[in-house]
This record gives sequence, C-alpha cells and structure tokens, in this order.
Amino acid sequence: MRIPIPTAPGRALAGNAGHLPPTFQLPFKPAPAGKQAFTPPPAPNGTAIEDAESTPEPAATPAELYELALTSAAMGFHQTAIDRLREATQRAPDHAAAWRKLAELVFLAGLDEESEAARAAADRVGDDAGKWPRATGERSPTKIEKAERKLHEILRRVPAGKEPTHLRNRLFRDPTDVAAMRLLALHEWRDDDQITAQSLLERALDLSPGYTRARSDLASLLNERRNFVRALAEADRLLASTPRDQEYRAIRADALVQIGRFAEAIEIFEGMLKVHPRNAKYWVAYGNSLHYIGRRDDSVAAYRNCLALAPTTGEAYWGLADLKGKFVTEADVAAMRVHLAGKDLDLASRWHMSYALGHALERAGDFAGSFAAYQDGAQAFREHVASTSKAHSPDTATDRVRRLRKVFSAEHIAARATPAASPAPRDTPIFVVGMPRAGSTLVEQILASHSMVEGTRELPLMGDITRELTMSRCLVIPAAYPERVLELKPHELAALGERYIRNSSVYRHTDRPFFVDKRPWNWQDAGLIRLIMPHAKIIDVRREPMAACFAMFKQLLPVDASFSYDLTEVGRYYNEYVDMMQHWETALPGHIHYLSYERLVEDTETEIRRMLEYCGLPFEEGCLRFWETDRAVLTPSAEQVRRPIFRDALQQWRNYEPWLDPLKAALATPVEAWFK
Repeated sequence: MRIPIPTAPGRALAGNAGHLPPTFQLPFKPAPAGKQAFTPPPAPNGTAIEDAESTPEPAATPAELYELALTSAAMGFHQTAIDRLREATQRAPDHAAAWRKLAELVFLAGLDEESEAARAAADRVGDDAGKWPRATGERSPTKIEKAERKLHEILRRVPAGKEPTHLRNRLFRDPTDVAAMRLLALHEWRDDDQITAQSLLERALDLSPGYTRARSDLASLLNERRNFVRALAEADRLLASTPRDQEYRAIRADALVQIGRFAEAIEIFEGMLKVHPRNAKYWVAYGNSLHYIGRRDDSVAAYRNCLALAPTTGEAYWGLADLKGKFVTEADVAAMRVHLAGKDLDLASRWHMSYALGHALERAGDFAGSFAAYQDGAQAFREHVASTSKAHSPDTATDRVRRLRKVFSAEHIAARATPAASPAPRDTPIFVVGMPRAGSTLVEQILASHSMVEGTRELPLMGDITRELTMSRCLVIPAAYPERVLELKPHELAALGERYIRNSSVYRHTDRPFFVDKRPWNWQDAGLIRLIMPHAKIIDVRREPMAACFAMFKQLLPVDASFSYDLTEVGRYYNEYVDMMQHWETALPGHIHYLSYERLVEDTETEIRRMLEYCGLPFEEGCLRFWETDRAVLTPSAEQVRRPIFRDALQQWRNYEPWLDPLKAALATPVEAWFK
C-alpha cells in the first residue's frame, strides 16, 4: 500500500523523560549533550540512500485510509489522522471502527458535537468486524527480524539526525510496517517523548501481537511510566512463551516490587542470581527489595556482592547509606572519594555515590564535607534532568497552583460536591499528603497498625486521573487540567472516583475497609479528591519549613521531586504547598486534617487520637506501637518507622545552617513575589 505523505501535520505533546530499554540496539550512538540525536557510521562508498521524499501513489480505499489514520495518530500526527478518518467515513459510512477512532480524536480537539455524532454513527452501524477485517503487519518473528536488519542497513545510510524523519515517511507510505514503528518508537523514547513511543509500540503490537521485541520494549516503557499493572501483564505474556528469559523476568520483578508483591519479586531475583551470580545490577535490585521488607543484613550482603563485582556502582553505596545504620565503612568513604575524583563515573553513579558520601560524613560529624557531597550529588542530578521534561519549572509550578485555586474555589466546589456518606463506606482511601520527608511514612505506619486500615504505598492512581484530564484536549490545549473539571457532569466525576477505587485493588492485599495512599503530591488535587470521592479522608502532615526542606535536599528522591535538588527551588515549592493548603482550608472547611510533625513527636498519643477520630476510627493501642507492625515500606523512611519515634531529627538542619542562606531567602519570599 502506498499513501500520500502529508505536509506539515501537527505533532502530539511530548511525554515524560525516559531511559533506553535493554533491547535498544540501533547501530547509532547518541550525541553527548543537548537533545539526543543519532550519529550513524559512514555509509559504504557508492551506496545510495533510499529516497524518503519520493511521491507515492494515492490511497485507494477507505480501509487504507483507516490504517494510515491509526498509524498517523500513533506517530502524533493527529490532524492528519482526523482528515483521513473523515474521508474514510464519508466514503464508507458503515466503517464503525473508523467512526469510533474519529470520535476519540475530534474529542481531543475539543469538537464535542462532532465526537458525539461520530459515536452515534458507530452505534448505528454496529459491529463491523466482518465487513472491515483488521489489517495485520508481518507476524512471523523470523520475517520481522529480517525486516529490522534490512531497515538498520538503510538507516546507516541516512544523514545524521534524519533517521526519525525517514522512519515517519516510511510509515506514511506503508502504515503497517511494524519494524519501522518499533525503531521510531525507540527514537521517540530516546528523544523524551514517551507518549508517542508507547502509542507506536501499541500500534505495532495491534498489527503483530507476536512481535516480542516490541512487547518487551512496551513492558519496560510501562514500568518507567509507572503503569505497573499493564507492565506486569505484558511481562507475563512474554514469559508464557519464554519462561526463563532473564530480561522478561527482570521486567516482571520490577513491576511486582512496585505493586507490593515482594515475595514473588525476591524469588525471581534469587533465581536470576543463581543463573547469573556475577550480574551486579541484579544484586542491587535484590538488595533494594530486601531493604523494603526489612531484611537489613541480607540487603547489606547483596550490596556488598554488587560492589565486589562492580566497585563503582553508586547505587550500591547509596543502598548501604539508606539503611540508616553504620553500614558505610571508612574504607567505603575512601573508595568513594577516589571514584568521585575520577572522570569516568556516569551521572547516575556520581549522584548516588555523592549522597552516600554525604550521609557517611554527616554521621561522622563532618558537616562541611557532608554538605559539599550533597551539593555535588544535587548538581549531578540536575545535570541529568536538565534537558528532559522531568526538569522542574518553578514558574510552571507556581502557575499551576494559581490555576488550581481558581478552578477549585469554594463556590465551584460547593456547586459540584455531593455529601459524604456517614459512616464511611468500605474501600475508603486515606490520603496522606504533604512534602516528602515530612513524616508521611510515619503517619502511614501508625494508621497501618490499626486493625481496620491497610497501608499500601504511594499509589500512582490520582496522577493517572489528572494526567488523563490534562491530555483530554491535547490537540487544542496543552494542559486541560484543572479547568477541564468544570466541564464534567456529576456522573463523570463519580466515575473517576469509582475508577480510583477499582484500580486500587491491585495494590491491596487485605479486606480492611480503609487503606492509605501516601503519594505526597496529592495535596495539589485535594479539590478533585473531594469531588470524585466525597467519603475520602485527607491528612496533611506538615513539618517545620527549614527542617522539611533540608531533609528533602539531603535525600535522594524520585525525579518527581527534582525541585528538591536546589535550595532555592525547594524553598519556593514549600511555600507554594503551604499557600495551596491554606486555600484548601477555606475551600474545603473541615475536610482535611492538619497534623504537625513536631506535635506528633512531642505528644504522640494525643495526635494519634485526633487523627483516628477524624478518620472515624476507634482508638487502638497498637497504633502507639507502630514499629511492631511488620510490613514492607518503599520510601526513604523505611528504617525510621521500624523503631519508636525519635526527636533528634527535629533540629538536624541546624548543623548545616552556615550553608542554607539560599533556602532561608526562598522561604522568606511570598509566593506572589515570584511573578512580577
């Protein structure tokens, strides 16, 4: 099939930053700085490069137009897809699948009336499976592999940086070329567009379900995008045909850890290490999993095995430091100094090792050296995320708070909120929100010590909902959330709440009626939580500003908290958080329980009783002995919550006060002052 190449089509929004999957084997090497491009080796003398801009024959049938539309949408060329679908449905009004896809895309473009009409047309036509058989790509693994090899050879002769354009043009000419889809997906992933990469891999698998390389890439990408449930399903499908494949098992173990099925993950790691006992990365992953479930000695042994095999593995040093004990030795400190003084460490090892050194020097009382190490680690991390969409934008964050305040005003919430059921129904979430390192893990552990409450983890579910709302008009509005909420009908809001409860079941392992979601960033979306789940509880754990901010700065945190690697940015972010919580106090009176970490430390029983009363739970003595509760903890506070409350952390930041002037200045600056 040969189809016209569109001119100047619109592209989709870029996704989140990503890393290359294990199967990334393009014969190019990335440019060293800036946006990653590809530099192929020189083409052999006398070899012509395929003309990617040649004019093809026009599409002849509605079926071909439909396939082009699906591939165009997967590549992010949505206007092209809409145009082709309009033409296809005009020429073949009984093509239900084309109507449904058209309804989906024009909705993203804000054309609600056309979307509703297209859905109605699809419903009138009914099932069209017999009339319009699905296209398929090359299904034979041998032929797909041969097609990939041929495509690699062609790409070697394409000018540097033009490979994605060449692949797109191939797909405009042949929308069922699954090999080109996979290679383009890997380029998009490399160039920080995970959304398009995922769409392309899904399209390839829709055409060729047996394309195992594409499925492996998709599973890895889903893990990175925190869609662990789907990643696990894809890994299981891969392992069904190749049960001993180490890469597939590693993907599965990663997903299992993230949904709390630690015993299964550890069993996989142990099996992998029996086969590959000299794989340092497996030892790190194994050590991390053992840490989460409290097997400290075994975790230390795993990290030591890693370092014996690969002495510059920064993550292993960080694992030892994060156990919050005397596991980093003087010999380790000396070794890290030598490694950090060299030029060969990759950025990830550098920031992990720097933070491990900072912790070790802090324990030794060398606060100047410790701060310098933390600062070096933060610089390496910022360098890592600087050119990606993961980089924190202070102005964007401040503007988002302003938009949230406007959309979720007291008036708007009152007009849309429904009364909360009393008593609370089963499956009641308790959202523990606030800043990282402010005591949220401690609060979760206390609540999980109650017979009616299950502790889970930082669930990605609210993030999934807000991300979907954000992208719901992506062809006309870069970020439709939070304003999109004002367009939702009561039944649509309720459906979002039902979806959250339904999807939370994957992360739950008991039938207790309450469960804790301690994703800290949910403080931004308290208004949405109120509208979609009126029975939910929200607890804001607040820590003294200097203590909270410096605790974040000196702890390795996920890329979601990239603001925490700069003292000015973390202070500004903290003020925005406080500003937003003050807004919620007015807009959601009595709906959020405010808990001071310092008061919890000084008067534990009183604060626990107040918190349980807010949740509608009877007091239980076990909540006072929370450290006796045996459960896996994935956060940096895993070790602290396995012992009684200690007070020595309240003023630790004062050891570093001589270097914290930027933080003090940021905290003293009102949120409004950041915008002139």
